[in-house]
Amino acid sequence: MLFKVIFSAFFTIASFLFFSPSDVLSRSLPNIEKIPDAIVAVSSGYVIAVDKKYQRLYVFHKNSVFTKVYEVNCSTGKNQGSKQVSGDAKTPTGVFFATRILNNPGPPETYGTLAFTLDYPTITDIKSGKNGTNIWIHGASKPIVPFQSNGCVVLNDKDIHTLAKFIYLNKTPVIIAETIQWVPQNQTLSAKAELERIFTIWSKGYLEGNINAIDSLYLKDHQIKGKKREQLTARLSHIKNIKQHFILDPKDISILQQDNVAVILFDQITGINKDNSFEGIFNKLALQKINNKWFIIDDVTTPVPAQAPARKPDTQLAARSDMESSSKEAVRKLIAKWAESWESGNMSGFRACYASNFRAQGMNLNQWINHKIVVRERSKSIKIRVDNLVISGGNHQATATFTQHYSSNLLKSKGNKQMELRKINGVWKIYRETIR
Repeated sequence: MLFKVIFSAFFTIASFLFFSPSDVLSRSLPNIEKIPDAIVAVSSGYVIAVDKKYQRLYVFHKNSVFTKVYEVNCSTGKNQGSKQVSGDAKTPTGVFFATRILNNPGPPETYGTLAFTLDYPTITDIKSGKNGTNIWIHGASKPIVPFQSNGCVVLNDKDIHTLAKFIYLNKTPVIIAETIQWVPQNQTLSAKAELERIFTIWSKGYLEGNINAIDSLYLKDHQIKGKKREQLTARLSHIKNIKQHFILDPKDISILQQDNVAVILFDQITGINKDNSFEGIFNKLALQKINNKWFIIDDVTTPVPAQAPARKPDTQLAARSDMESSSKEAVRKLIAKWAESWESGNMSGFRACYASNFRAQGMNLNQWINHKIVVRERSKSIKIRVDNLVISGGNHQATATFTQHYSSNLLKSKGNKQMELRKINGVWKIYRETIR
C-alpha cells in the first residue's frame, strides 16, 4: 500500500542509527569545514547561523557532512547583548525557527520586500523573564550598516531573497550567537550523549504508551497537564495499538544547543486515520540545563505555516500584499500538472514540477523521483483527485493545501497534503511536500 510504503521508509531509521553514520564519515574526511558548536546533530537540510560580533550570517547544508553554502553581511541590534525586554534594541541569542513569511512588510527602505518572523520569545526565554516580540529576519532596500536594527536581523534586500531558498518554516534552525564558536564537525560535543539519551527515553515512552517515562524527563511543575495531557494519553494508547503494524520511529532528528538551552526537533507520526492515511507533525522539545542536568521544559507541536499579517517590530501594523490572482492561477495549474503527470506516469513532467533543491522525507529530488518510479512500477490504474485546494502566500513563495483522493490496485486512500512552492526564474516549483 502506497502510504504504508512511504511512511515505513520515512520512519525506518531510529535515532541511534541516525547519528552514527555522519560521525563515522566525518572522521574519515580530513580538513572538513568547521561548524558552529550549537549544532549537536542534524539529519539533513539547512542550518542558519548569525554571528552578532562579526555581523555575518552563514548557511550550512547537511548531506553526509556539513557544507557552508552561503555567507553574507547582516546587521543586528543597535545595542550589545542578548535581548531582555521590549524596546531595548538588542537582538536575542538562542535557537529559533522562522514561523511565517511576510511579503512587502513595510517601507522597503527599512523592511525590504520579504521578511521571516522568528519564534522569539521561546518558552525558555519566557521562563527566564525575557519579553518583547516581532523579531524578524528581513531585507532593506537601502544599504545596511553594522548594528543598525531595533533587534531584527537585517540583510540587503537581494540577500534576503537568496536566504529564502534555504528556509523551511518551523523546520530550519536559526542560531543567533554573540559570537560563533567554531568546532570541527567530527568533534563529539559534551552534551550530545545526554541529549540523545533523553530523546531516546522520550521516544520509547511515546511508542510504548508510557506517560510516566515521559514525565520523568520534565522539570518539576512543567509536566504535560490538563487537556494537552488528555490528548497525549489518548494518542499514546492509539500509538501503542498500531505500532505492531507500522514502523513509527521518529525521523529527521535535529539537536541544537546554545549555553544552557537545547532544542530537539523531529518528525513524528501521531496516528492513523479511519481511511488508513497517516497523521504526522513536527515535534519540538525545549530543554534547559539546571544544576548540570537537562530537563524538558515544554514540547511544542509545530503549527502549520501561516501567512497572517503581523505587526512591524515594536511599532504599528505591517502592510502585506495579497497574492495576485495570476500567481494563484499559476500555482493551481502546477498542482494540476503534478497530479496529471503522476496519474499518467509522465515522470519527466512529474519531475519538472519540483525545484532542484526539493527535499521530502529525508530524500533529495533524485531520490524522491526514483522512489516514485518504484511505486509506479508496483502500482496499476493510479487515480488522483485534488479537492479543497487552498493557496496562500505571496507572489514569490506560497503554500498549497488540499485533500488528495488516491486509488490504485494496491491502495485506496484519502489524506491531506501540503506543498511549499517558490517562484524560480519566473516559474513556480514545489520545494517541500508533506502529508498532514
